[in-house]
Amino acid sequence: MESTETREDTHEDAHEDARRTDTHQRILEVSAKLFSERGYAGTSIRDIADALGVTKAALYYHFPSKDAILGELVAQPLAAVRAVLAEPHRLTDRAGRETFIRSAVDALASCGPEMMVVFRDPKLLAAVDAEVEDSGIIRSVATMLAMGLSGVRRPAEVNPEHMVRAIAAVAAAEAAINSWRLVYPDRAHFSDDDQDVIARLVIATLES
Repeated sequence: MESTETREDTHEDAHEDARRTDTHQRILEVSAKLFSERGYAGTSIRDIADALGVTKAALYYHFPSKDAILGELVAQPLAAVRAVLAEPHRLTDRAGRETFIRSAVDALASCGPEMMVVFRDPKLLAAVDAEVEDSGIIRSVATMLAMGLSGVRRPAEVNPEHMVRAIAAVAAAEAAINSWRLVYPDRAHFSDDDQDVIARLVIATLES
């Protein structure tokens, strides 16, 4: 039989884990806000700690550096796309591919307004692009779409033409999102119409 002391220890551990998770997320939210207001280069670890009302040592307990904070901020929309990849999809027919593409665009559009500003920081473009490249997410999405076009289960069996079209479709999505940020620098969110335009562009490129 479980002792009262053991149950209390378990409860305290769960509470501590929840508090640590809340603090971790709060750091990300405050950092994104500061990066959007002051720019990444203009924000220091001290600035973030002061805004949170904690010491730098407490902040370093969660993140070893400002770069680590940025890396996790960039990882969040990538995680949303990975969640879409993990879902079952009927990619061997056009309707299924369209649903998949719209879900992926919707996942990318789920970034908060502060993150949209962060992604527009020209000094961060290289760092963000490197994080995306290292994640392998672009290749994963393109490969899934190419396998769907070819109606195969293994990447090695993909028709080269289908892979080219899939890569071009993913590149079109990136270009459209980046262009949207340039055309509408003051707009924090993708509207439903924005998402629809981007999705239709990607679909047209893939299915051409």
